[in-house]
Amino acid sequence: MNLVKRIEELCKLCGVSGFEHNLSVYLENKLKELNLKIYSDSMGNIIGVKKSKIGSGKVMLEAHIDEIGLMVKSIDKNGFLLVVPVGGIDSRILCGSSVIVHGQKDYVGVIGAKPPHLMDKEEYDEILGFENLYIDVGMTREDAVANIPLGTTVTFHSDFVQLKGSQCFSKAMDDRAAVAVLLECIDKMKDTELGYDLYICFSVQEEVGMRGANIVSYSVNPDIAIAIDVTHASTPDEPKGTFKCGVGPVICKGPNIHKSVCERFIKVLQREQIPFEIEVEGGNTGTDAWAIQTAKAGIPTMLVSLPLKYMHTPVETLSITDCEHTVEALCAFLKSFDRTEGVLC
Repeated sequence: MNLVKRIEELCKLCGVSGFEHNLSVYLENKLKELNLKIYSDSMGNIIGVKKSKIGSGKVMLEAHIDEIGLMVKSIDKNGFLLVVPVGGIDSRILCGSSVIVHGQKDYVGVIGAKPPHLMDKEEYDEILGFENLYIDVGMTREDAVANIPLGTTVTFHSDFVQLKGSQCFSKAMDDRAAVAVLLECIDKMKDTELGYDLYICFSVQEEVGMRGANIVSYSVNPDIAIAIDVTHASTPDEPKGTFKCGVGPVICKGPNIHKSVCERFIKVLQREQIPFEIEVEGGNTGTDAWAIQTAKAGIPTMLVSLPLKYMHTPVETLSITDCEHTVEALCAFLKSFDRTEGVLC
């Protein structure tokens, strides 16, 4: 399967934080096809292991599988659904959006608001909060109560679309594109004998506090961990502190990142002439790398990111070229350890 198809399949699956079952089933099947030993934990993290026949040590590659979304909080007398956010959603982007309500079956709904023609000036200038937004699924209250239990999750109704060049957009590119990168990486490495055990970890609930990564890091306790996530790509309204799509993966530096592991990774990329950019973070990277670093007695951790435009919207946009270069970078790094050397920091 090519990388674009992998990303498309993953983005179409729905898995709001805490409700990642669809992703878990999909990934278990994919890891079985790659002949990995598979296990899961009580949080719902999925782990695939490529065991070494010749060495010891552990390297962990990690990406999160959950996405932002909404949950139904109440149903009003007319059948409209009131919701709360799950993860970081800006309420300003929701008016006029189409969504999927995952009730007894999937129902398409729209998020409406009072038309500007009917607003007074104060209403027009006010930013609508979640308490003033509702989902219209076209049902009476009786039908809605019967088919949409409170706590039902809601995701963006968004197609996967390829733009000109190498860019494409969809909901949930954060972090499904990274999940696809890991699947592609392990597929390319399946016949490579490594001198250490390779753990591919797909973690849950990153968007609500990096919970899955904390648990999976504690249980795996690797010698080295690499989190793969997204970072902000350049747009006309925000050219500073962002990264161009199509230039390659973004390698993070800072106190969340293990200096020696990062230096080794960069040297490998330079040697293999794989393009990359550098991001400097002075503290919390806001990614699973933050949770992984302090698990157990401390884990040497680094972060590799894909530049992403319009983060946490229905049209998250990235470059397939960056995904391909990230696969190349990860494979080159994994092969950089001599089979008798073990895993060194």
